[in-house]
Amino acid sequence: MKIITSNFSEKGIFKIKLLIICILSVFAFSSCSKDDNNTPTTPDNYYVKYVIHGNGTYGRFSNWTATTPQGNYTNSGIQVTGWSQTYGPVSKGFLCKVQIGSFIDSAPTIEIHVSKNQEPFALKVSNNGNSASYTIN
Repeated sequence: MKIITSNFSEKGIFKIKLLIICILSVFAFSSCSKDDNNTPTTPDNYYVKYVIHGNGTYGRFSNWTATTPQGNYTNSGIQVTGWSQTYGPVSKGFLCKVQIGSFIDSAPTIEIHVSKNQEPFALKVSNNGNSASYTIN
């Protein structure tokens, strides 16, 4: 009876298997690499909503200014019990600011709400007084 012997020893087969595993690992991990340079990123868009409510029995206010992307919105002379307006898009770092010139009875409540992209508005500032501000971060 003839015994067939192979030229590969067990150590040689182990080295070949190890080499194959290493080569396959290199291919697998190199195909999963992130390349952020090819993916365009769009900047976030923020929207600001100002809400002012007059307080007290005769709660009215007038002569107010609010910052907008185009500059300041100013309303002079008209006394109202409430006002709300949304502006945008604005970018990160935008200073949202409201200043009220005069009010009757109690100080009005000023609210500043901010929305990022398509998310719902979130209340960032609520202040009873003649001014409020918030920087989008």
